[in-house]
Amino acid sequence: NPNSWKTVSVDNYTITYPPTWTLDNSGRMGMILQLFSPLSSAEDKFSDNVNLVIQNLTGQPIKSLDQYTKLSENQILTMMTDSKILSSERLNSNGHEFQKITYTAKPGIYKLKFQQYYFIKNELAYVLTFTCVADEFEKFHAIGDKIMDSFKIK
Repeated sequence: NPNSWKTVSVDNYTITYPPTWTLDNSGRMGMILQLFSPLSSAEDKFSDNVNLVIQNLTGQPIKSLDQYTKLSENQILTMMTDSKILSSERLNSNGHEFQKITYTAKPGIYKLKFQQYYFIKNELAYVLTFTCVADEFEKFHAIGDKIMDSFKIK
């Protein structure tokens, strides 16, 4: 029930998430925030998650969403094991244009499916990522979409 969801609201963004998910805003691994789903069973070893990274582009040659997207897609394909970009499309939400990319990769023991939103505003790149075990993506991406779609840049 989205009415019972929790909200993170800071200077430059807001995002909402289910009350059963865990928030980590310690900055661990360079992430501004991480949201973790509860494990679905005793056998479940991977917590679906949404994370946010904000990159300062000041002084960088990358200024546009097109440039950022091209660089990110190249990095996905060259730096991630068994990676494949499934879709990449330009969308608009809450008055902000963004790129939505869906891809699979195997960065460790799990084959994962990722959905990322890239936003550029005031020389900052906001990278919002939903990560799920690839085989379970269809079952869980709706909740990931709702969390990601609640993201608003102020």
